[in-house]
Amino acid sequence: MKTKLIGGMAFLTAVLLTASCARGVDEESFSAGVTNTQLESPTIDEASFSILTNPDGTESIKLAWPVVYGAGGYLCNVQCVENPEDESVTAENPLTVIQDSIIDGCSVAFAKIEDAVYNISVKTLGNDKLNNTDATEATTYQYSALVPATTIPAGSDIAEYINANLTNSDKEQGFALEAGQTYTLNSKVDFGLNQITLRSTEKGGTHPRIIVGAEGTLMTQAGLKIKFIDFDCTNATQTGLITLSDTPDASILNKNLGYTGGSLKDCYIIEKPVIVQDCNVKNLKGSILYANKISWGLKDFRIVNCIMQLANDSKTFIDLSETSGSTSLIKSLSIEKNTFYNIKDNSSKYFIRYANSSNAQPKKVFGDNQNSATFSLKNNTFSKMMSGKDFGNNMPNTNTLITILENNIFYDTYKINKALPTQGERTYKNNIIWGVTKSIDGNDLSRTDSNGNTIATEEDPGFGMILQELDLDQTNGGVNFTPQGTKVGDPRWL
Repeated sequence: MKTKLIGGMAFLTAVLLTASCARGVDEESFSAGVTNTQLESPTIDEASFSILTNPDGTESIKLAWPVVYGAGGYLCNVQCVENPEDESVTAENPLTVIQDSIIDGCSVAFAKIEDAVYNISVKTLGNDKLNNTDATEATTYQYSALVPATTIPAGSDIAEYINANLTNSDKEQGFALEAGQTYTLNSKVDFGLNQITLRSTEKGGTHPRIIVGAEGTLMTQAGLKIKFIDFDCTNATQTGLITLSDTPDASILNKNLGYTGGSLKDCYIIEKPVIVQDCNVKNLKGSILYANKISWGLKDFRIVNCIMQLANDSKTFIDLSETSGSTSLIKSLSIEKNTFYNIKDNSSKYFIRYANSSNAQPKKVFGDNQNSATFSLKNNTFSKMMSGKDFGNNMPNTNTLITILENNIFYDTYKINKALPTQGERTYKNNIIWGVTKSIDGNDLSRTDSNGNTIATEEDPGFGMILQELDLDQTNGGVNFTPQGTKVGDPRWL
């Protein structure tokens, strides 16, 4: 069995905060005259769970239970028994999240792993002063973080179905596509302020496929998670596969959400995560994320375990550029375990672009109390992203930034240093770079991190220039980016 404190100090703080509400031991308020009794463990059901959004945009799971009068506390255990991001986690080899923790309140919170399954145990402890004894058994419950979903019939047009069936709600809603089936997306799906998960009916197996039409796009101004789906964008002409609303609601303006600070600029905030996970994308001509020329601040944007093949000669991949002088920023940007490759030369646009470097700073978007941001690229393979234009543009440069660049391959990718600040906490580790055009000469590899490590070392990964379209009928799209010699990049090739 392995024990791990998920979420590091943020997780520990959450546990300590919830555990510090010492009400279970307040005999006057919570004994209710219960003495000389063997206690029972509290009832736990689906209604006992809720999702919390952390200051950095990530999420935690909160478990709350009714008071057991006369109790001296509760013994809590939480184990993750299924984790889509780690196949080694099973019921026989669980990941311990909370182990034998004594909680003197009636709730506890722990970091949420997307789509994970948890075994939870809460046992009521006795109170010696009241002569009450422990419950004989703990209450156990298996909780799934996978959002329940309405299944869309096979062959449907996604936009038609969701636009006809979406209801406004303050709770996260799910729509599922049947595994192995084909769908179309021929127009705009506008999720509005609703937090949505769009996923396959199965985590594994054959992904459902969406054939994206010319005007097909997924539009949101709230949290959006897209999981276990393949997209064929061959016929798409829209700017963004995911498009942020061009008519955002005034309620999500940073000032109206309570963000404050002397440097604050007007910006609309998406507080819930926007995630693309375990998706394959074919012939993407535009952006994966497009801000629609509006000032947007995203708390948490992630691309995880995807293969994305571009046919992009003129668009920015992550485009929050808006208009000159505007404000935009992703507070926590995490790109991990992906392969990105372009079959066309792009010498005009960028992998990521903000509107204005001086305004793309945390305090100007999220206020003085959230004056930090993280840009993390880990275990990715990049090829021709982009081959003739800077990797980043209008990126912020301030001492409140955290930049992590680890185990990446940059092949024929131009000026990655343009996405990296010279200030703040910077970690560069085990990155390699190579190219067959000007890209290898255009990168300033003398830039160093906080410990003096350079951005990357020159090494040919050996997979050569791959210009074929992704074949969604084949495993891993029918392409092979297996590196020779090195053991970095997208783990699927290792």
